[in-house]
Amino acid sequence: MSDYEIGVYNKVVREKIRSGEDWNNDLGISAEYENVLYYDIKNAASIEEVERRVAVQFPPAMGFVLDFVRLVPKEE
Repeated sequence: MSDYEIGVYNKVVREKIRSGEDWNNDLGISAEYENVLYYDIKNAASIEEVERRVAVQFPPAMGFVLDFVRLVPKEE
């Protein structure tokens, strides 16, 4: 099992804020998601597993975008 770092943003939030509209948080999504936020994913067997976990926690149907996945090197 490996650890990964991911970056996630929300395209709906990003589009609204960057077009000058107020983000009223009616979807329960923080305005912070205009930017890429970083999270650690622990003990995943593969990048595909990471993608599956992220899709559950950050549903694409709600505008979330997985910006990147990075393998965290094991410390020796």
